[in-house]
Amino acid sequence: MVFEAEVFKVFVMAMVRFSGLIISAPVLGSANFPVIGKIGLAALCAAVVTPTIPALETPLPDSAIAFALIGLTELAIGLMMGFVLTIVFAAVVLAGQIMDMLSGFALVNVFNPALETQVPIFGFFLFILASMYLLVIDGHHLMIYGLASTFGRVPIGGLAVDPSLPRDVAALGRIMFYDGFVIAAPIAGAMLLTYATLGLLGRVIPQMHLLVVGFPMTIGFALLLMSFLVGFFIMVLDGMFHRMFEHMSRMVGVMG
Repeated sequence: MVFEAEVFKVFVMAMVRFSGLIISAPVLGSANFPVIGKIGLAALCAAVVTPTIPALETPLPDSAIAFALIGLTELAIGLMMGFVLTIVFAAVVLAGQIMDMLSGFALVNVFNPALETQVPIFGFFLFILASMYLLVIDGHHLMIYGLASTFGRVPIGGLAVDPSLPRDVAALGRIMFYDGFVIAAPIAGAMLLTYATLGLLGRVIPQMHLLVVGFPMTIGFALLLMSFLVGFFIMVLDGMFHRMFEHMSRMVGVMG
């Protein structure tokens, strides 16, 4: 009975760690994913991983307060892993905001149920594109597998925050802005050329009303460019997801 109780406590801690990932990770943490489904997925992953977790040097405490404190550290590990994975989607939304601001869609937002917030039209399109691509490359499986591998490097109750962790988190923010600008660069550059052309036309043909002609022209040109640049976005997303999983592995080393 003592052995079974210890195994159950390990199962609970594994479930808490998986819950942190499922709550904060993209796609898996979507509000469209029912809460019952999230709980069931966390329990299923914990049940599969628990037999493979190495034996702990010291058994988990029986005290409710000490057990809850260890549970908070396990939840923090899952949340941190999910945060690293969310950086890609934050960069995508940032790119969409830049595109909308330059193309004329800045005043039109749509509700994104996955993020539970208002997002720009281009940002929503790129978010859906990134979500679909993540599922196509089995990224959701890699997320779960990546967290399952953390039990060998960060044992239960063995969270040790490295002093370099704040610097690594700040570096992730820098990467987010860089990726967002890379995604938005083609349309942003084309929009700047379009506005320069409209300015020259306004000087050559003063009778032309730029506000009437400019808005539909910039919106139509941005939509046309978007249709041609989908392949470019997929290529950029592939590199972003690859770096995302590399940062995920590096973050495990910092926490171990």
